[in-house]
Amino acid sequence: MEPPKLHFLANPTLETERLVLRRLTLDDAPDVFAYASDPEVTRFLLWDTHASLEDSVKFIQWSMDRYEKDEAGEWGIILKETGRLIGCLGIVKLNSAHFCAEIGYVLSRPHWRKGYMPEALHRMVRFCFEDLGLNRVEAVHAVENGASGRVMQKAGMSYEGTLRQKAFTKGRFWDVKSYSVLKSDGQPT
Repeated sequence: MEPPKLHFLANPTLETERLVLRRLTLDDAPDVFAYASDPEVTRFLLWDTHASLEDSVKFIQWSMDRYEKDEAGEWGIILKETGRLIGCLGIVKLNSAHFCAEIGYVLSRPHWRKGYMPEALHRMVRFCFEDLGLNRVEAVHAVENGASGRVMQKAGMSYEGTLRQKAFTKGRFWDVKSYSVLKSDGQPT
C-alpha cells in the first residue's frame, strides 16, 4: 500500500453544526492573542503564553507560510453564532509513511465546557480519514489536564496509555496520556 499523497489544499474550510474551521488570517490576531495570552489556557501546552500581539501575529504568519507550502497549518475555530475565532486546532505531526497524524488544539477559556472542542476535533478526525486517507489519528495531553482527555474521548478516541516524561516544556518533564482513533473504529455522530 502506498502512503497517501497529502495535499492540504491550503487547509480547506470545514464545517460542523456550530463551527467553521478555516485558515487563519492576520485579522485573527486579536482573537488569537485573547486566548494565547491567558496563562490558564496555555498552562499545559507546549508553547509559551503570548506576551504581545506580535507573538500572535508571528504564529499566524507561520501558519500562513505553511498554507503556501501545502503543509497543514492551523485551522481557526470560528463560532458561527458570533463569527469570532475562539480557538485553533491543527495537525501537529504527520507521518504519511504510516498513515498517521497527531492533532493538537486550544480553546479560549470562555468557551470551555460547551462541547465546541469535541465537535471541532471530531470534524478534524473525519478530514484526516476521508480527505487525507489516513488510518490513525492520535492526540496527547498532560496528565494533569484531564479535561483534554475527556475532549478526546467525546471525539471517539480511546485511551492507549501514559507516556512517562514524554514532553519537556516550561522547565520540566511532563507525563502525557495518549489517545487514538482508527479509521476502522468508525466515528461517533
